Amino acid sequence: MKTENREIERDDEGRPPLVSSWRNLYILVLGNLVVLIAVFYAFTKAFE
Repeated sequence: MKTENREIERDDEGRPPLVSSWRNLYILVLGNLVVLIAVFYAFTKAFE
């Protein structure tokens, strides 16, 4: 029983926070970057 608990803990150590995989985390970060660039571009055009 003790070894099973240790194996479960090891599996959770490599997982990123908030999402199920590292690939999804990278997609989330890149998506956030694209949204921020679009928002700042829109502000720049609006207040030229």
